[in-house]
Order: sequence, then structure tokens, then C-alpha cells
Amino acid sequence: MVADLAITAKKVVGRCAAGIREGDKIVLRGATVSLAETDRLCGFAFANIYPVVFAARLGKDLADLGLEGRTVQCIDPGPEHGGGGTVYFEIRSLEGA
Repeated sequence: MVADLAITAKKVVGRCAAGIREGDKIVLRGATVSLAETDRLCGFAFANIYPVVFAARLGKDLADLGLEGRTVQCIDPGPEHGGGGTVYFEIRSLEGA
């Protein structure tokens, strides 16, 4: 079973180079980004998001992995560490949503 996922920007510190703002969503339907349901997309953010996406796509329950409701930080360390901005994403299954 391949889970459909919603990846939501929960917090933005500094200025995200991709223009992602709090509340923006990325929706994955199977292996495809649903552009019609996605606000903004950052390819660099997938560096840290992808391990969770891969586990969910393999049918792993995010809650069983201790990830349901937790945030995953994008790869940019943020302005306090010499970066531009960092985004904290929440990843949730769309099943039952």
C-alpha cells in the first residue's frame, strides 16, 4: 500500500529561499507530487523529508515510527547559523483525513 501524504510547513525561521510560508502544503499522491494541491515546492527540503516519505510509501505507520505529529527540518540551518531560512515540516498520512 502506498500512502498519500500531506507535508505542511509548520514553522519558518528566517526567509525561505523557495518562498515557503507557514501553512503551505506539499501533497504526495503515490509517487507523484500533486501540483494542483501543492502551494510551493522546494527540492532541497526533500533531502530531509524523503526518509519519512519513503517509510510511509512502504506502508509504515508514521505513529509506529514515532513520527506522527513531529516535525522534520529542511536542510538549511537557518539565519542563526549562516543560512537564509529554515522550515519545519509536519508529515501526515491523508488516510482518514
